Amino acid sequence: MNNPFTTEFRPPRRLRVFAFDPATARKFSNRDASIVTISIPYEMDPSEPNGDKLGPSGTYFEVIDYDPASGVFYKPIDLNDEQVWLNDGLAPSAENPKFHQQMVYAVAMNTVAVFEEALGRSVLWASSSKKVGKVWKEEFVQQLRIYPHALREANAFYNPAKKALLFGYFDAPANSSSAPAGTTIFTCLSHDIVVHETVHAILDGMHPRFAENCNPDMRALHEAFADIVALFQLFSFPEVLEDQIGKTRGDLERQSLLGELAQELGQAIGRGHALRDFLGGKNEETGQWELKPPRRDALHTADGAHARGAVLVAAVFRAFLTIYKHRTADLFRIASNGTGILRTGEIDPDLKKRLAAEAAQCARRVLRICIRAMDYTPPVNVNFGDYLRAIITADHDLFPDDVNGYRAAFIEAFTAWGITPSDVSILSEKALLWPTLSEAEENRQSVPEANPAEVTTTMVQKKIGWMLSDPIGAFSDLSSSVASAQTKAQQEAFQGTLTTILNEQKHLHERMQGRMSDLADALPLATVKSAKTSASTQPSTNFLEIADTTDRVLEYHAANYYKRLLWLLISKDATPEFLDLIGIAHVNDPDNPMGTLRRSSITGLPSLHVHSVRIAKRHGQRSKLEREYVIELIQTRRGYFDPKQQEAEDARPPSAKDNSRPHDFKYRAGVTFLIDAQSFAIRRLIRSRHSIYSEAGLQAHRAHLTGEETRPNNAFYSGTNPGSDQAFTDLHRHSHSEDSFG
Repeated sequence: MNNPFTTEFRPPRRLRVFAFDPATARKFSNRDASIVTISIPYEMDPSEPNGDKLGPSGTYFEVIDYDPASGVFYKPIDLNDEQVWLNDGLAPSAENPKFHQQMVYAVAMNTVAVFEEALGRSVLWASSSKKVGKVWKEEFVQQLRIYPHALREANAFYNPAKKALLFGYFDAPANSSSAPAGTTIFTCLSHDIVVHETVHAILDGMHPRFAENCNPDMRALHEAFADIVALFQLFSFPEVLEDQIGKTRGDLERQSLLGELAQELGQAIGRGHALRDFLGGKNEETGQWELKPPRRDALHTADGAHARGAVLVAAVFRAFLTIYKHRTADLFRIASNGTGILRTGEIDPDLKKRLAAEAAQCARRVLRICIRAMDYTPPVNVNFGDYLRAIITADHDLFPDDVNGYRAAFIEAFTAWGITPSDVSILSEKALLWPTLSEAEENRQSVPEANPAEVTTTMVQKKIGWMLSDPIGAFSDLSSSVASAQTKAQQEAFQGTLTTILNEQKHLHERMQGRMSDLADALPLATVKSAKTSASTQPSTNFLEIADTTDRVLEYHAANYYKRLLWLLISKDATPEFLDLIGIAHVNDPDNPMGTLRRSSITGLPSLHVHSVRIAKRHGQRSKLEREYVIELIQTRRGYFDPKQQEAEDARPPSAKDNSRPHDFKYRAGVTFLIDAQSFAIRRLIRSRHSIYSEAGLQAHRAHLTGEETRPNNAFYSGTNPGSDQAFTDLHRHSHSEDSFG
């Protein structure tokens, strides 16, 4: 028999999991949709025999089944054991810890696959940081750790400090309706919860600042986005979809498992129903389930991350339902002789399959839109209105012809739930699109130069494009012009950065050359030859393009290389006009007087953090491959609750030594560039609503935090302003004042 883990024959790994959770699977009515099989592509799961490992381990995850409460390591499952891989893994079982390991590994891997398909690039975890001397160094994180039995409580969460997913377990209380009192409930066996936590980790890798509590929507967006992915991922399982289509007779506005999350956990903690229900709920007077109508004032009364996040999820789900009903109206007319009302009795099996196919297609498109939108947001201080603009722009740029009205459905649904951008006066598709660079120039209130378009678009944009396409050539140009820096200190600082970039460049060449022989069997010969040539030839070496065809380690280091190079380019050569246009404080202005603005320890000038330089490859209209670079820039300022103290600190003589001065919060602003990978033109300019200088933005951040101080403690806010590392723990701990989960 062929070994499936040889290079000659490596089929996808197939693993069985609970479609929902053990309690839902036990119900006789769910017997046809209680278990699903997940297929993991072998290139994402090059797991070798376990050996001394503590659980399943692959490219992205390492499962460690240690139970701190019991002080034991559970025996690890060997996914490469012949009896395991021949039978699509172990049979789902709440009693078997080995299956728990299989469940979290399979569901988390499947979630990564969904993101990589939508984003067109590899998923990278948030890097780990450590202080070396006076400088913070970032390190690549290869694997995210998963602990299926990490804690004994009704909670599960992503821990950004440990780079781990932690799942809890607990005994069902006396008021549990999902299992008898005393029965052990494992959060790691809830498909929804595992997806939800994995999404938190993926989003933290893309946008680490999204965990900051800077406005009412920021952490709510984290929660809502994780719920959106968990909900629509269920639509990828045909057996689940057809079962629920049959039970609702094709009407997805009726009560079903497709509009709920974490059924077992919600019932186990005494709610009597799922933890989240985005379609409706029981009427307290009649006891009957009712569809929840949209409310334009919902956000005004929603308190806390979960309540606000639920409004966003409801808006996305409403958009999906509108699209689904539009695409299936003809099927209902055909099946009902034109009335649109189906005959009584069980739905026709053929109609059920067709409706399920349409629902799956709509769900896939909606999910991809929501995921891709995360590349189209500002890098900090995002609200729901910004996310709507990101959704509309991301889909417009990939599918200019909106034949089926997806974008119109999103605009209508968000408006119905009161989610609208405050900076857009007309709710049309065109008005909601983020501006191009030329549109941003036209909208400027003042024009300091006679011909700003030539200064900003032609000169600076060309330099950025040159850096992306030919980093070594751009490096040489910057090297030769360092002497033109304004001060000797800046010259020395720039020279130090050039030395660091040069060392990283050499390491990248070595890594790429070393990987070419490993890739010879996996990639087309022409690709390998091209990569070898590029990596050994000085001019025209696009490290991001080459790294994208190799592995995640190279992709990470290539991105860091470009981040340093871009920082140097902007710090040295960006014009004041260009910086004004993109909403960034003048990073090359030694006379900037603001004392609270974070200063660079290298140059002593206003600091600029290049958060990301990444490439995305997506198939758009008529399957055309669209490639673009996503660049994010962030600036930081010290914030104080007392306006008089803020004024005094702003007036201090600026110094990099003041970066560590005590402060109450960090106020951030930033911009995202979307750059065409062929023309290197800036497609979109996505700025945070307020600049780093904005007193209105600073006051809004202050008001949000001081308003939080007056609220009673809940699962989102514990009475202090927790850092990002603590955010997910507090956010997901069950509390009677706000329903939550990890």
